[in-house]
Amino acid sequence: MYKEMVWMDAKRMRAQGMSYVEIGERLGIDRRTAKKLCLSEDPPRPRRRQRGSKADDYQEVIRAWLEDRPRMKATLIYERLRLLGYEGSYSVVKRKVAEMREELSRRATVRFETLPGQQAQVDFGLAKARTLAGSASVVLLVMLLGFSRFRKTLLCPRQDRASLMWGLSECFREAGGVPHELLFDNLKPVVVKPRRGDEEAMIATEWLSFCAHYGTSTRVCFPYRAQTKGKVERPIGEVKAFLYPHTFLDLGHLEEELARQDSAYNARVHATTGMTPAERLLLEREFLLPLPERPFTCSLKLERVVSRDCFVSFEGNRYSVPHAFAGRKVRLSVTPAEVHILSPQGALLATFPRGAKGGGESRVDPGHWAGLPGAEEAILNLRRLEEMGLSPFRVEKRSLSYYEEVAYGPGGGS
Repeated sequence: MYKEMVWMDAKRMRAQGMSYVEIGERLGIDRRTAKKLCLSEDPPRPRRRQRGSKADDYQEVIRAWLEDRPRMKATLIYERLRLLGYEGSYSVVKRKVAEMREELSRRATVRFETLPGQQAQVDFGLAKARTLAGSASVVLLVMLLGFSRFRKTLLCPRQDRASLMWGLSECFREAGGVPHELLFDNLKPVVVKPRRGDEEAMIATEWLSFCAHYGTSTRVCFPYRAQTKGKVERPIGEVKAFLYPHTFLDLGHLEEELARQDSAYNARVHATTGMTPAERLLLEREFLLPLPERPFTCSLKLERVVSRDCFVSFEGNRYSVPHAFAGRKVRLSVTPAEVHILSPQGALLATFPRGAKGGGESRVDPGHWAGLPGAEEAILNLRRLEEMGLSPFRVEKRSLSYYEEVAYGPGGGS
């Protein structure tokens, strides 16, 4: 049974235009097997691991010795293990030492500079943020491209798989391409079973499908090994430090400020590279995988409080809501193309084309104010301004009866 990572690598290579023969040569498998893996919609699952050796009980000790002294001989390790009560053979210890040397070698490679387009490091972070409504915990998602140090920070509702897939789809779009590899710690949205000892992590099937869609692969760090993802750890700390002394109007305002902080970070000369991340990104884009024709199908679920003038904010844009919900919480379901606004019970209140991030647009359904004093004159003025090309809003053109039904149900506001 071929491992999930082989299936994912085969799908990634096929997405890059490689033939089945080339894939087979790269992965050391037959071309027919390569074709079978590429055409398979679901990843293969590994068989149950066979019973371990006597040295398994001492593998953490062996790892610690090798991390301290990488060239320590297997004969010396064997002698030391016998003093600790090991009763197995030297050959078993020798094999275990060889496996761990290879493992430590793989782990060490991520500490060095990565090639353009090779890798992005990704992590969630929890932080405290203050808004006018009070203090609350927020979830941050940060992606950092290893070569350019280009950073993208997003506010997510939860640390779940849907938020991660949606957020990374956004990050890929902002970067203008897809890195060949994503580096994580043992995030639950990605990993079903963590990477431990000589066992590879078991990756969630839905996450593998996400990676196959974009042609990228997943690398998982060892637990408690934060230095492997060192490039992304520091930016998360910087974002948290920025949030600490500030008070924001609302979550929409917080999103806008996070975007500004990213822009400032990406325009600053990096001490290691001697260039700004924005400049290095221009070089790196040539090596990133192309974006697929359509993003992966997923949506982000959010909550927002409707302002007194009947708007909710998202990504630096405002969307109108029926006036009956002013001052109340509503739910947002955001796809790559649209923003759906729902009542707390899940009833659809409005749907808008999704505005460009940070565009400062106000998208309006005039019927959302129908029945309010002065609404008729205000809507008429909006339409006249739009005809003159001077409207500060993007106005939907639908009959008022449609909006009255949305706000009040059949029969309108009568």
